[in-house]
Amino acid sequence: MGSRIRFTSAIQVFQTFPDLEEEMTPPSGDVSPKDFTMTLLQGEDPYAALLFFAHVLPKRETVWWGLRCVTGLDQSKSPEDLNMLELVTAWVQDGDEEARLSVQAAVEEFKGDSASSWIGRAASLSGGSLSPNPEFRVDTLPHLTAVCANGAVQFAIAALGPGVREQAMEDCISAGISFAEGGAMPVVLAKQQAAV
Repeated sequence: MGSRIRFTSAIQVFQTFPDLEEEMTPPSGDVSPKDFTMTLLQGEDPYAALLFFAHVLPKRETVWWGLRCVTGLDQSKSPEDLNMLELVTAWVQDGDEEARLSVQAAVEEFKGDSASSWIGRAASLSGGSLSPNPEFRVDTLPHLTAVCANGAVQFAIAALGPGVREQAMEDCISAGISFAEGGAMPVVLAKQQAAV
């Protein structure tokens, strides 16, 4: 399997999603998306690496990356969360509009806020119309899937203990880059904090 990254340079990501410049400074030279992600991860705001990386893959792959991070990192899943993850998995695997609408319905009924609800939003906003009126179509904005997938992963990481958040973030990026380069996307598990 070849690369799943849909851009050859990081600057193309900023050109496609200009709102990213409100969150981070674009690279000054010709840098690959992978290298720019790693630079952000090692920088002052490593969470920017998650946001940037969420934009470099096609929507379905972005949701799969976020889903696999949320599945392993979020240990406090309710039955509603588990149902959402199941629906999102079905959408990623089937990719049809009926599956997306099932996720959208579950998102609209979801009580509370969780990493699972955010990954549901990412899938539900991957297409379709924002308007409930079928005669008045309002296309979803192209960056919403990435923004919501990033929110899901950050939500899951924030729920971890402070001693494991940094490693979880690195593991999400590492697994995501391996997936982006054509590998499988494993479930990302939180490593236990070492005893002090």
